[in-house]
Amino acid sequence: MKTFGELKTIIRTYLDESNQADFLDTEVATAANFAYHDVIGKVIEVYEDFYNTTTPFTYALVDGTQEYLIDPSLIKVTRVEANFKPTDSNSVAIRLIPVSMDDIRRNLANNTNAGSFFNGAYFLHGNIGTQKLGVLPVPTISDTTGKSLSVWGVALPSDLSATGDNVNIPYADRFAYLVALKASGQLLRKGQQDESSALRYIADYRAGVLEMQTFLKERKADDAWVITDSISDNIDFSNVVNI
Repeated sequence: MKTFGELKTIIRTYLDESNQADFLDTEVATAANFAYHDVIGKVIEVYEDFYNTTTPFTYALVDGTQEYLIDPSLIKVTRVEANFKPTDSNSVAIRLIPVSMDDIRRNLANNTNAGSFFNGAYFLHGNIGTQKLGVLPVPTISDTTGKSLSVWGVALPSDLSATGDNVNIPYADRFAYLVALKASGQLLRKGQQDESSALRYIADYRAGVLEMQTFLKERKADDAWVITDSISDNIDFSNVVNI
């Protein structure tokens, strides 16, 4: 796993400047983080589950409160569960079904169930970072455990800051160089420092991103890639039978 310190060293290798002169350490760090989040976005395009939370963010349902501010790192909510009777030891959480606010034909604050096909639902609105999750029906019992509402989702990694921070992308030992290429290309455009090298680094970055995405998509295969006999007859393709 590559660290932020190692990443900055790689960037300075591309820049051919081992110590700050034309490029300040703060500029290198800023460019590295811009490039880092660009690579994260390219990973999410094909393998968003890599950033899916393994444990949920939890919140306390409050009597009469429908909307709850969720963690600012979540760029996508993938699953929500709620226990509307948290004080009942026999009550368990149910999965809420995602709906659009426009799909709810009646008053949002209605305390009855959201529809006849499920026991509960949720909707999202607001900007990422200040996004709110609304639940239906509106809770009528307050929770004291802080765990009656559970939210899973795709959580964006924070900026790299400490030297030992890990570059959080799949197979970082192989693909962290993409962050360095992107950052170096950006930095070499400072004051038209070296536009030809910048363009070459960006071109190499784009080619490397496609290679990474192809690698990640193939790692996502659940089964072996084989020829399947869809009619469940003879699966021996070594002999050709003339009909």
